[in-house]
Amino acid sequence: MPIENNDIPDFKNFFLSYKDKVYKYALLHLKEEDTAADLVQETFSRIWKKWEELEGNKNPQSYLYTVAKNLVFDELRKRKVRFQFNVEGIDASKLVDNSNEESIRFKDLEHVYRTAIAKLPKARLEIFLLSKEEFLDNQEIADRLGISVNTVRDQLVKGNKFVRQYILDNFEISIALLIFLTIF
Repeated sequence: MPIENNDIPDFKNFFLSYKDKVYKYALLHLKEEDTAADLVQETFSRIWKKWEELEGNKNPQSYLYTVAKNLVFDELRKRKVRFQFNVEGIDASKLVDNSNEESIRFKDLEHVYRTAIAKLPKARLEIFLLSKEEFLDNQEIADRLGISVNTVRDQLVKGNKFVRQYILDNFEISIALLIFLTIF
């Protein structure tokens, strides 16, 4: 992509505004500073490649959050495979590539998840999205909405409980689901 002078300041501001949140999200789920830093770099590299398309979009943050979330899921999936190799002594030659099937199941799970959060009451949904998609901590959410931290915490607990139960009621249990439920 050609670099235009007016793109650089916008992207730089976008990067500076969100890099710490993406890093915090990655570190929370991956528990490794180096891996989280690599994930931030990869996330913004992918954003830069699509920056021209995103500039006109009113909400490029949602694309950012989707990219970061997918990269975290990819890393968790890789770790699961490495764990199976190391602990269970799985023979790599016997593995079948089922990435297409996993992709379909992940999309199904994503649909069930999106349906579940859409069913949350409006105020709880707002708190839930600020936490899970904008990566704000409880204090930041409380400050933004002008409510107490205890209210935020209570609403997140109720939101998480509802979403987990909805997914359990509407999706076949699998390892991917268990990973997904532990993240949220």
